[in-house]
Amino acid sequence: MPPATDPARSRHPGPIQWWEIAGLVAAVVSFLILALILIKQGVPLGHDEALYSTRARELLHGDPASSWWRPYRAPGLPALLTMAWIGNGTEPYLRLVVALTGGLLIVATWYMGRIMIGRSTALFAAFGLAMTPVILTSSTQVWPDVPGAAFGMLALAVYARALMAERFPWWAVLAVPALTAAATTIRYGAPIPLAVGLIGLTLWGGRQARRHVRRIAATAAGVTAAVVVLLMTPVLTGSQTPFAADRDLTSTIPLSQGFTDFWHLHDFLLAGPVVIGFLGIAAGIGRASTSRTQSARILWPLGIGAVTFATLAASIHGEPRYLAPVYPWFWLAAGAGIALVARSLPRTLMMGSALAVFLVVFALGVPLSNGQNQFNEGFTVIKEAASSLDTGQPCGVFTSYTPQVEWYSGCEAVTFNLKEAVTGSPEFPEGRRYLFVVEGGKRQPSDEILEDYEEAATGPARTFGIPGARRRYVEVWTLSGG
Repeated sequence: MPPATDPARSRHPGPIQWWEIAGLVAAVVSFLILALILIKQGVPLGHDEALYSTRARELLHGDPASSWWRPYRAPGLPALLTMAWIGNGTEPYLRLVVALTGGLLIVATWYMGRIMIGRSTALFAAFGLAMTPVILTSSTQVWPDVPGAAFGMLALAVYARALMAERFPWWAVLAVPALTAAATTIRYGAPIPLAVGLIGLTLWGGRQARRHVRRIAATAAGVTAAVVVLLMTPVLTGSQTPFAADRDLTSTIPLSQGFTDFWHLHDFLLAGPVVIGFLGIAAGIGRASTSRTQSARILWPLGIGAVTFATLAASIHGEPRYLAPVYPWFWLAAGAGIALVARSLPRTLMMGSALAVFLVVFALGVPLSNGQNQFNEGFTVIKEAASSLDTGQPCGVFTSYTPQVEWYSGCEAVTFNLKEAVTGSPEFPEGRRYLFVVEGGKRQPSDEILEDYEEAATGPARTFGIPGARRRYVEVWTLSGG
């Protein structure tokens, strides 16, 4: 078991001890158990999940991207998801690939904590992050945020390790830009938290960082070059640059939108162990107020995390998963505070309290993290109706739920023409074509144009679900021609 106290802050924590490995394995296994329970619920893919999953299937088969794939979508996650076909490429395997990157995020956070603050703190941070509902939810949906944050945190951990070395190793000069490129390819927004983290760690390194100015500059040049090539050129999209595409997407979003959104989401963002983390930070700051060294353990990661949050909130609208790069810093600060408080407790009381808190938080992990699964259950009828089109023959579908319908049907799906009824598309292969209408659905034609579409159908619609509930009733019409 870990000792009740950490030694004074050390830039060289020494060899990894057996109890550190045991604790880290316990944190990652606990996380994966909760993740597997959430994945086992087997709800249909949501919009973004189906979008990334279908693009992965296209990559696997060498097919071009469908019209619904936009240049502001990073291609790294679909490439990573092709690993799911080592299994059978179904929803559980796709979500498991993302969950494994959540485990990587925990390991990278632990390693960062070990370098910055101490051994016990690193384990507290690993367990806190593993039990955080936002991280659990984001790690069990096919979203790019946790994978991007995992590779980003790994880049920062490598950089921190290199800063504290007697000589900044050349392999780190190459590894940090390479990991930055991987994170950016997965999540175009990854350079924002990476930039804050790299600058913050350089300032934290202080005198040690000043000894490595040349290699730090070489690392910064490599990181900058990787980001510029990936975001400022069309090397990943073949058309519009990702930066321009993202600017077009976010140009109408006010600067305060992210802060407002996150405020409205505070119940979920602060759920479960996050409250305990804040209490740990507050108590730790109180106990460390007379010690500059001890307070620095809490304030450095807290400051880096706060600036990371502010830059992300000012960049785009707010969704909980966007904060995946923030929670590791929060838990490093919280772990430092909790470790400081634990020093004043008898060993038996400290271990008993830690075990009791863990059991309660673990038991609440699934109930606090399954909100997105409950939302996705609303797509059950859409999944049923789309799956009914899987005839094994080429086909095309007009729908406003393009990636989900294409994923479950295997047909080429394109959005409705909202100006007039058309029964063909250049993207459609030779074969049957369908009209897929969802009651209360998004971006569907007006009633008049829908009537024109239905007049082109060869017969009555097949219906799925029960009318009267949004997204719970679907009509599928077979269209007569192109």
